[in-house]
Amino acid sequence: MQKPSTLLDPNALRRYAKRALRFDPKDNYLARRCGGELLDRLDLVSLEPEVVLDLGCGAGIEAEQLSARYPDALVLGMDCVLGSSNVEAKTSWHPCLADGVRLPLPDNRVDLVLANLLLPWIDAPAALLEICRVLRPDGLLIMSTFGPDTLLELDDAWAGADKNPHVHVFQDMHNLGDQLVQSGFSEPVMDADPIGLTYLNARSLAEDLRRLGGANAREDRRRSLTGKNRWKRFEEKYQPLERDEGRIRATFELVYGIAWARSSAEPTGDSFRVTFEG
Repeated sequence: MQKPSTLLDPNALRRYAKRALRFDPKDNYLARRCGGELLDRLDLVSLEPEVVLDLGCGAGIEAEQLSARYPDALVLGMDCVLGSSNVEAKTSWHPCLADGVRLPLPDNRVDLVLANLLLPWIDAPAALLEICRVLRPDGLLIMSTFGPDTLLELDDAWAGADKNPHVHVFQDMHNLGDQLVQSGFSEPVMDADPIGLTYLNARSLAEDLRRLGGANAREDRRRSLTGKNRWKRFEEKYQPLERDEGRIRATFELVYGIAWARSSAEPTGDSFRVTFEG
């Protein structure tokens, strides 16, 4: 069996991110749920940061909350696209246009990085190396992403309709934990929270994914428009479960991680420990 491609089209990702800015960010349920969870987890950490980075900030919902939590800190919100809602002068945080794998920041300057649902739409290994570079020793990364069970129903339905890839390849949290250590982080803690959302039909699910900026951006995707016949076959394959009263179900495996940038005094050998919860 051919291994699925993990390469993403950066131009398509920017288009989808710009399109997502047209929606009200408060309606983006998954992003707000994961962002709220990350902010809640900061209650468990003793931290007085001077510089905070919300990487992949979108409309700046979490950046605004971070600035309220840490009023004495410089809070930066970075994203590859910026709309009118987050380029206007901010009194509490500063929007910056930047690529997540080429951060316009010097080494060892940031105390806290929040990355909410960023890794599925970016070169994750390169982004983690950049985040570790800009973090001060013992600086904190707190992040959310999607695990491999995300959109399994949609993937199965498309597999029955055509042979083209329609869902991104999402990383297993164990592999991501290993990747964090290899990028220079110390003893990351990872956990997963799979949830099921139901939708009236396949089009309402597709609309929700557009709000997330989550359309198919795989390099090996079909480039032509989805025709009516192909879409009809997909809808026929995407059948509701009996318990969902006629609505279709979509699984999202929400993965959370927290990791500290390795201290300069800490050994960087091959041995490491990753903790998993749940």
